[in-house]
Amino acid sequence: MLHTETIKGETFTLLKRIMADRRLQGFNLAGGTALALYLGHRLSVDLDLFTPYPFDTKKMEQYLIETYDFKADYFEENTLKGTINGVKIDCITYSYPNLENPYISKENIRLYSIKDIVAMKLSAIADDGSRLKDFIDIACLSTKMSLNEMLRAYLEKFPNSNPIRPLKGLLYFEDIYFDEPIFILKGKYTWKNIQKRLEQMQKNRDKVFEKLPL
Repeated sequence: MLHTETIKGETFTLLKRIMADRRLQGFNLAGGTALALYLGHRLSVDLDLFTPYPFDTKKMEQYLIETYDFKADYFEENTLKGTINGVKIDCITYSYPNLENPYISKENIRLYSIKDIVAMKLSAIADDGSRLKDFIDIACLSTKMSLNEMLRAYLEKFPNSNPIRPLKGLLYFEDIYFDEPIFILKGKYTWKNIQKRLEQMQKNRDKVFEKLPL
């Protein structure tokens, strides 16, 4: 069962409409919102829609404008970003094969698997390391997967990658944008607790933790 309390009602209504749209049936929900729906740990406001297939950006933009009053902010080949009624929407071709088939909820929401999401989160931390939410999400995922399980998913999805990069990234905090707003549902957020959990995960890489670091 999805934790639908993690996104606003109007955003969830929009998500269900998008998922029912035949023109968008190749897109699945990824990123922090998908993970929040799985874990129920925090509010999320963005819709990251990924597809393994290339798409015509201009035609997609025109369709979304006509159907959803979409307002584009950025586009390039196979990438379209903007808003629908104030909700941030990203439509992106993501060509890496899925580790598991997308999960389809009773509401017919198609979500990338937790295994795929954690691999993408570790990749983002290895490549960038500025998004506070990525670190919080990985720390909270420690109640579902051990760090070694996360790393195996990362290497399975990105077989040419070096696992040292996400390991180092998880303990490098200098580039994090700490002013990013965080709205936690299960407990109270403090960076001290998140950092402590990330350090504990490195020391106990096979451990799945019982409680959220909140």
